[in-house]
Amino acid sequence: MMRRLLFMLIASFSLISSVQAADSVITITGQLKDNMCTVSVGGDGFTVNLNTYATKNFNSVGNTSGTVPFSITLSNCGSAVSTVKINITGTTDSANATLLKTSTDTGYATGIGVQILDSSQTIVQPNQDSSSLSAITLTANQTNVITYYARMVSTASPVGAGTVSATANFTLQFN
Repeated sequence: MMRRLLFMLIASFSLISSVQAADSVITITGQLKDNMCTVSVGGDGFTVNLNTYATKNFNSVGNTSGTVPFSITLSNCGSAVSTVKINITGTTDSANATLLKTSTDTGYATGIGVQILDSSQTIVQPNQDSSSLSAITLTANQTNVITYYARMVSTASPVGAGTVSATANFTLQFN
């Protein structure tokens, strides 16, 4: 009798645990959009050559070099593409936040920063909040070329001779 009671007790616990179990459903979602483009800048990364200038061309703070154009090409754009916002990010110069900081390693120029300009040669402020970025109109189903310019700007006088090198990252937000 005791065995039978023990068996019934064990059987009832197994039923209880079965009752407590529940099937779980995992829902996985995603989205397909036809508002993207293939980005091309001449490879995974590219270099903009700012050319060579004499230090005497930068004899006061704010002197600039000539501008050098570079482009971001957006191809294979979907039929729903309309605009893109491009955010340029990087370490800014402590003397002028509109400039990208240049390398301070041995052999590099001092008192100089790099400035990015948009296609109308208006200064692009690095590290903007995405809500303050201007939308650039794109043409669907076509290659779109977005031109920027880069230049050197003196942040001190005198500047020190050497190599000028700054790094920028571009983040694209399609709409």
